[in-house]
Amino acid sequence: MATIQPANANTVGTLNGLFKEVYAQDIKDLVPSQVKMINLVPFSAGEKQLGNQFNEPVILGLEGGFTYGGTDGEAFALNDIISFPMKNATVKSAELVLRSAISVGAASRSVSSKNAFERGTKLLVGNMLKSMYHRLEIQMMYGGAAKGIGEVESISGAGSNVIKIEDQEWASGIWVGVKARIDIYDATGATQRNPGTDLYVKSFSIKDRTVTVTNAGGAAIDLSALSVVATDIIHFQGAKGKEFLGLHAIAATEGTLFGIDNTNEPLFKGNIVDVGASSAAPALLNFAIVEEAVAASVEKGLGEESVSVMVNVNSWNDLLTEQQAKRRYDSSHSTGTQEDGSRVIKFYGQAGEIEIVPSTFVKEGYAYCFCKKDLIRVGSSDVTFDPPGYEGEFFKLLENANGYEMRAYSDQCLFTSRPSCITVLQYIKNSAHS
Repeated sequence: MATIQPANANTVGTLNGLFKEVYAQDIKDLVPSQVKMINLVPFSAGEKQLGNQFNEPVILGLEGGFTYGGTDGEAFALNDIISFPMKNATVKSAELVLRSAISVGAASRSVSSKNAFERGTKLLVGNMLKSMYHRLEIQMMYGGAAKGIGEVESISGAGSNVIKIEDQEWASGIWVGVKARIDIYDATGATQRNPGTDLYVKSFSIKDRTVTVTNAGGAAIDLSALSVVATDIIHFQGAKGKEFLGLHAIAATEGTLFGIDNTNEPLFKGNIVDVGASSAAPALLNFAIVEEAVAASVEKGLGEESVSVMVNVNSWNDLLTEQQAKRRYDSSHSTGTQEDGSRVIKFYGQAGEIEIVPSTFVKEGYAYCFCKKDLIRVGSSDVTFDPPGYEGEFFKLLENANGYEMRAYSDQCLFTSRPSCITVLQYIKNSAHS
């Protein structure tokens, strides 16, 4: 009878050790490049954490205790001190956990060496990271936003299970490759349409801006029977009320933001710029409107700083077309070879360099102008396979299945001490879908 060598034995300990050896130093190399916000905004561990929240003092105005003495040189009385208003902004990070599994057989056949283990687990690890950062990117944009990840325009299909998402609320990056469950709420967010009913995303159509949902077995679900109607709002299952605030919600919040009432504090309130007249009359995005969005932040104190404007990929094409139409060629231009196109659009405005960043995660009806150095991701943990309290335990044996479970974990949120330097541009259409 053959003897199993301990070095080749397929155990949780062996898998954990190999995982740390193979991936511990290189896990960041697997972060997908299409998540633009994640890559623009750095993660910072919670050095300012106090209890279960993070704290940042913010200045909301200037000193006011001036006294004008005139020209007489008198020993004039001084006015009272009016100190600059400063308040403490607080924010809580939000946890996110992803469970995945690999069969015992697949793991067993890859433990013979480090290289074999890497080949055997690379797809699993890479896809888990891609999935985690996909969800985090969406939260970075729309966490806590009133419109969620989409707004229902209509329902159709033989089983009334095809959701047409309103054009301005559609972003292909949210839906591409997604095999997930969703919740649907009424426009006020008070009433859930599908309590107790799981809605699985079966497929999507970028051309038609539709999402098809089924039950767990793949059968069509009659959404009309759940009273789903136009203007209803879509969220990922369980996300509503448990996400951190994203860029859109931070800029749009009027009221309490990061523990501060910004009702009468314009320096702690974002900006809204209308590109078109309304959602029913949107307009093409252009450079003049982009500069207007930057000006809204300049009026609230943005200095000579680099600004990023994140736009839908179709709006980016419109801006590129406008830029090329205005291009002028001097005597150095060669008529023999002409190169058109661009990966980055940069120009200079009153605040400095403005960089236009295309993203599939930006909804077609919006664009976002912000100073990226103001944004930070804070929390106790960036994405990790090594959750606090269970260090080194990357795998555990499933109780009721022949496999091992892995978990990816995150505890973070988006924060800025200058919401006034974020501008949402809304009511945008694009040439591709006009």
